[in-house]
Amino acid sequence: MPRTVRAGEQALIVGKNGRSRIVEGPARIFVWPSEHFSMMRRYAATQQQYIAIKMRDGTVEHYPGPCVKFHNTITMESVTVQNATALDANEVLVVYRYDNNKKTVSRRIQHGPSVYMPAADEWLHKFVWHGTDPNNKTKKVPGILKFTKLRVIPDQFYYNCDEVRTKDDALLTVKVMIFFEMRDIETMLNQTTDPIGDFINSLQADIIAFASQVTYEEFVESSSKLNQLECYKQLVERSKKVGYEVTKVINRGYHTTDRLQGLQDQAVEKRSKLKVAMDAEQQQQDLTDYKLHNEQQQNAIKQALELDSAKHQYQLQKSQLLHTIKLSSEQQLEVLEREKAKKLSELYSQKAADEERLAHYADLKKLGVDLTSYFVSQNPKPEHIIRVITDGADSHGAVHIHP
Repeated sequence: MPRTVRAGEQALIVGKNGRSRIVEGPARIFVWPSEHFSMMRRYAATQQQYIAIKMRDGTVEHYPGPCVKFHNTITMESVTVQNATALDANEVLVVYRYDNNKKTVSRRIQHGPSVYMPAADEWLHKFVWHGTDPNNKTKKVPGILKFTKLRVIPDQFYYNCDEVRTKDDALLTVKVMIFFEMRDIETMLNQTTDPIGDFINSLQADIIAFASQVTYEEFVESSSKLNQLECYKQLVERSKKVGYEVTKVINRGYHTTDRLQGLQDQAVEKRSKLKVAMDAEQQQQDLTDYKLHNEQQQNAIKQALELDSAKHQYQLQKSQLLHTIKLSSEQQLEVLEREKAKKLSELYSQKAADEERLAHYADLKKLGVDLTSYFVSQNPKPEHIIRVITDGADSHGAVHIHP
């Protein structure tokens, strides 16, 4: 019977003696009735795929794309097209390889960005961690998170730490958010199989230790300390041991029983009212202080203006007084100068007269005139002479002469 094999196809022909042959198209062949003719299934892989072939002898072969393979049912047990693993810049794969010669297994880290196509003797590490409950983002379920691509960028998750008891036996639920970052992949692979589970256990231990040392009221007042890494010593230490670093823990609040929460809400409401009243009183006091301060500033400005005005008046009066004194001094000096000039004039006149008389007397003397007789003739003898004689007994006696 004639058969046609088109281009790009292959056919498997098996004789009754068990021998087989493969015919590649395009071809036109004759098949005997004793021969079994079947078209081989075609498998094609793109650049992002590879073909995995499992042989009947147990070996496995991988062929990266783009490529085409045909399923030979005589020698092949299965043929599958697998997708390659695309990695972003912040993702890695943990790849294991079995060395058949040395009978050993090695491990390496495949970093992105890249497209990974495993060899036949390679397989990927499958991570099984605590994951987020689909119905509650603050609850972690063991083993729910399964993946092969490991993210190495900073990450975070929410978690509610339930059944936390204080020193006075109050039951709380503490809500936190943890920020962490991968530091060493090899350390993580060697030290833990579930770092998220380690984080949760250490976090619970730290929060329980913190709450057990304080009462409920003290916890309410000091809950802000849960924002500090110093409160999470076990968490920080464990994260370093498993190759991670916890960079921050945010306290998102807490929740307690409905009854205790009601009492707490009432206390908060009361404190809020008191706070509002206190703020209103403080604002009123601030307004009063502001007004007083402004009045003081205005009074100070007014006093400064008055003081400046008084200083100005004082300076004016001082200037006027100095001017008056200066004028008076000048007038007095002028009068004194006039008197001085007058006196000097009189003195000079008297001196001239005296010098003239002296010259006259000198001339008379030169002429032989007796000056004494001349002076006596110029001053006649008085008509009366009064002589007062005391005996010395009373030297302070008063003498009165009446004409």
